[in-house]
Amino acid sequence: MFFSEELVSEILEKNDIVDVISQYMNLKKRGRNYVGLCPFHSEKTPSFNVSQDKQLFYCFGCGEGGNVSTFIQKIERMSYPESLRFLAERAGIEIRENLSEKESEKAKKKQLLINISREAARFFYKNLNKNPQAMKYLYNRGLSRDIIRRFGLGYSLNSWEGLKNFMAAKGIDPEYLYSAGLLVKRNNNEGYYDRFRNRIMFPIIDLKGNVIAFGGRVMDDSKPKYLNSPDTPIYNKGHNIYALNLVKQIKDLKNIIVVEGYMDAISLHQYGINNAVASLGTAFTEQQAKLLKRYADEIIIAYDSDVAGQTATLRGLAILEKEGCNVKVIRLPKGKDPDEYIRKEGLDAFKNLVENSMSLVEYKIHNLKQNINIQEIEGRVKFVKQLATILNTIDSPAEVDAYIKKYSREMQINEAAIYDELNRIKKRHTNGNNRHNIVDRTSGINVTISKKAISGEFIAEKKLLNMCFQDKSKAEYIFRQINPDYFSNQLNQRIAEIINLKIKEGKMISAGEIIIHLDNEESIKKAAEVFNIELSSYDFELIDSYIDKLRQAHIRKRIEELTKKMNEYYEIGDKDKSNELFKEIMELQKKKK
Repeated sequence: MFFSEELVSEILEKNDIVDVISQYMNLKKRGRNYVGLCPFHSEKTPSFNVSQDKQLFYCFGCGEGGNVSTFIQKIERMSYPESLRFLAERAGIEIRENLSEKESEKAKKKQLLINISREAARFFYKNLNKNPQAMKYLYNRGLSRDIIRRFGLGYSLNSWEGLKNFMAAKGIDPEYLYSAGLLVKRNNNEGYYDRFRNRIMFPIIDLKGNVIAFGGRVMDDSKPKYLNSPDTPIYNKGHNIYALNLVKQIKDLKNIIVVEGYMDAISLHQYGINNAVASLGTAFTEQQAKLLKRYADEIIIAYDSDVAGQTATLRGLAILEKEGCNVKVIRLPKGKDPDEYIRKEGLDAFKNLVENSMSLVEYKIHNLKQNINIQEIEGRVKFVKQLATILNTIDSPAEVDAYIKKYSREMQINEAAIYDELNRIKKRHTNGNNRHNIVDRTSGINVTISKKAISGEFIAEKKLLNMCFQDKSKAEYIFRQINPDYFSNQLNQRIAEIINLKIKEGKMISAGEIIIHLDNEESIKKAAEVFNIELSSYDFELIDSYIDKLRQAHIRKRIEELTKKMNEYYEIGDKDKSNELFKEIMELQKKKK
């Protein structure tokens, strides 16, 4: 949804940053600002600073910073639009979506299907409590009453129309139940029957707490063992992760364990491993990887040890690696799944598997060994070539050396031969890729920026920008004297452009609102750092001095540009244009102090 600037301003204005952050952590008043222990990194001394005047937060320890929307995005792991909806609801602001009639009908239908799914979950839950056989099955699987309640488990009646009749009594059209994936059309398309019958029911809940689909498991050996909801207007298997709605609530979440099935995830939670989720099938998707990355950088995969599980693990590893996750793999004993293993071997044994989980590189090498006959010379040579390809992805020379030493002994192949193979791959990669020069140039630019950051000019820029937030008349005065392009730092120039635009539009200027116009998280962090300085009355006396510092820097930069052009014209023999530029340079030199 598109949020107008006016609506965003209203949302930010009615959600005081101190009030909002105080609901998540303890803040203490210190001078004009508030301080506390940062919720985004571990610390013993408070370095988390909140400014009520500027409606900003900034942590001097880890560098996180932004406005109230930024804070909600990070603490609740929400997207930008989700954070605005969250804050709007908190402040009682109605968001009227400017939708077409078709879009409006679509949104209404989605909400109706969510309501129907919630009613179905309640129906299944009540059925479970009335069915001793179903309860006994779950107790025998080691689940407690508390864990059954936490996951909202239920039971679908051994009836073709149990749910259909229940919903009919509430006046719900079967067609909507069909759209929600709860009913199936009869072969002749005349009438419907319940999709789930005589099964333990697992509600699938999205990150907002909405029931959006179900999985159903038989209590005997009949087939299919599991029956799942089809894709519907409110559910897409590849876009959701089972139990992530619970895991996202964990504070200081270090990693997430991904299993295949509902019971695997629930059993781990039963034993206190509350960071377990299920991927809703073995076909792990890019969307699921993005979801996981929002909540933890380290992802541990614990799929079944059978062939299908191994194949799914390799697919999942590739997708998670692409998203920038630190991926590890738990190697379960052959023929075991996480549910079976933890119930038989216990919590400590499973924790030991987690602690000894393989890195992505180790797992790739392990699978490479399984698929090659290393008893033959030809197999060992093939192994070394593919090993070199895997090692080429490692940045640490020490780690590469350790692997080469280990597999040199195992394969009875000289270390130098493995290094030669690795260097051959690196050379081929380098010849086909000129990005190294780009990286070098980029790092040179960063050094220049770093030096500017400590210069008087950069300090003057920060002071002037912060004056704009404290006094609108000063902001108007500053931008009558200089233009936004006088700011040499790219981010400061962007901030100056936004302030100048707001002045022209006659709108309020606040640091918190400036941030909503910045493009990415890194810019928001740096802007919060720029805004997080205190101004004294003496600074306001120096306003003309700060303005002049920027003006002089702008003149120097302009002279450099014109001098370069002048020399270019001179070299190609265009003396007239060269002389014109020379005169312009002389005029600028007069203004230079």
